[in-house]
Amino acid sequence: MKNNLLSHHDRTAPALWAPLALLLCGALLGLASRTAVWTRADFRLDTLVRDLRTPWLNDIAFGLDVGLAPPKGFVIAGLLAVVLLARRRTRDAVTVVAVVAVGQGLSSLFKALVERPRPPAEFQLLAQHGHDSYPSGHVSMAVVLVIAVAVLTYGTRWFSVTVAAGILLVVAQALARLYLGVHYPTDVIGSCLVATAGALLALAACRKLPLKLR
Repeated sequence: MKNNLLSHHDRTAPALWAPLALLLCGALLGLASRTAVWTRADFRLDTLVRDLRTPWLNDIAFGLDVGLAPPKGFVIAGLLAVVLLARRRTRDAVTVVAVVAVGQGLSSLFKALVERPRPPAEFQLLAQHGHDSYPSGHVSMAVVLVIAVAVLTYGTRWFSVTVAAGILLVVAQALARLYLGVHYPTDVIGSCLVATAGALLALAACRKLPLKLR
């Protein structure tokens, strides 16, 4: 009995400690991002990306802004869940919804708690104001969608392709947020930390679903 308990602990502990560690890093990074010294350093890095602005890069950045806006991300996740339900893959459908909802929900919570001002409006290609710069909702949505699809393809020949394409998508979205002047580098890094933590917590919870729920 003792061995079974230890074995169970060994399997579940990493699933809990990993997201908690990511959340702690995200919280500390969020606190640091509110300081003037950190913001000045962030702004200098931001400038390097903004200096690359050209018409064709503008089109790509605007496309990523529209295509992976959080509301549309939820629609994509919902449609994917419907397809999975139609194929009687209930567990996978629940997992997709949970990963996206928890990951994006934590990102929204951090926005409300950190309340970091966005970069100055005169440097933005999009008019976005307010104290919701950290973390980036667009990057968070890209991260959770990629993780959700990667989970669905795990163990198949498409897994490595999904991961590679997903990483490129997240990096492109992160650079686009800096390029458009609506976020700082710290914001997009924080998004990856918080959204990944939320996704891992959702996956840990979904592993406890009844085995008969296929």
